[in-house]
Amino acid sequence: MLGRIVVVAGLLFAPLSALAVETAPTEGQDYAAAKGWYEKAAAAGDATAMHKLGLLYEEGQGVAQDYAAARGWYEKAAAKGLAESMYNLGILDEFGRGVAQDYPAAKGWYDKAAAAGDADAMQKLGYFYDVGQGVPQDYAAAKDWYEKAAAGGSASAMNNLGVLYENGQGVKQDYARAKTWYEKAAAADTGDAMRSIGRLYLNGLGVTQDYAAAKGWFEKAASAGSAEAMNDLGLVYEDGQGVAKDDAAAKGWYEKAAEAGNPFAMTNLGSLYENGQGVKQDYATAKLWYEKAAAAGNAQSMYNLGALYENGQGVKKDYGAAKLWYEKAADAGSSEGMSALGTLYAEGWGVARDRSAAKLWYEKAAALGDTGAMQKIAALFEKGTGKAGAKR
Repeated sequence: MLGRIVVVAGLLFAPLSALAVETAPTEGQDYAAAKGWYEKAAAAGDATAMHKLGLLYEEGQGVAQDYAAARGWYEKAAAKGLAESMYNLGILDEFGRGVAQDYPAAKGWYDKAAAAGDADAMQKLGYFYDVGQGVPQDYAAAKDWYEKAAAGGSASAMNNLGVLYENGQGVKQDYARAKTWYEKAAAADTGDAMRSIGRLYLNGLGVTQDYAAAKGWFEKAASAGSAEAMNDLGLVYEDGQGVAKDDAAAKGWYEKAAEAGNPFAMTNLGSLYENGQGVKQDYATAKLWYEKAAAAGNAQSMYNLGALYENGQGVKKDYGAAKLWYEKAADAGSSEGMSALGTLYAEGWGVARDRSAAKLWYEKAAALGDTGAMQKIAALFEKGTGKAGAKR
């Protein structure tokens, strides 16, 4: 059976702005009229009205979307000291909206907003230091900013502090403290934090292993919209962790997660169809799911597509296509893809037999801890020139 995908904890971005979330018009909603009144207030020097005008232009509400106009209004409001506009200017620079993407410029605006007390900007600064975006990676600085943001009520920062403690990044690894931070974020309806608590219970990290508790937290996270938790619930049912093994229920959760755009769930759906688990075996449908996941950058599905072509499952056997998918998987960091390329060269499948190339690919996979590749290197040395020896 091909490997199924489990998603590990991830960091959360701060929201773009509570004000910037686009919603469907409600009865009587009139953006054009709103714009007119905001312009009157802005002309009278009201910074909040200037900010609201920036939002209308950024979101294209009542006006044609125009990032340059949005920026102009945010700058006017920022000049009057409005932290929300400083933060939104950082967003424009960070994501290259109307300007070339510029992390240092974004950081400059987040610094200004943070100095004005904006917790989301503090969280952004923590994230920049956490991942080394526009600044050298510095977990200690990330932790400091996350703590400031958390004190200001940022649930994203609370979650990210949990991640630092869970992984021991810039702090001593401490699952209990991680759980405490996740619980604070979960209390603010943060789905990723709920999911992280579930994983702690699933794996017995800092708590007694408890599949029922894990499932409960995954369900809460799924209800909060976490596609990763939906995928986790699929895994719980597929593996029978604290519940009766139920491939049909697993498929249902994987489908929900896939509909929400989760590539790991797409891969897991492909695996169900490839192996005939809870569904009739269907290589063509497996291939479709793998292609969706691969298009989203999933390395496991890239490898799985290569295996389908190598083995002629649902497609005509095609070593050339297999090689292309294995190369994509290898470029995406898949040790399985690297090892599979080694085997193509070792056996001369679709390529000239090349022991040196095979060894090189096996070594790349072995460097990532792939024990199968390590054994294949040993076999190359054992066989020497490649001639078959006695069975052992």
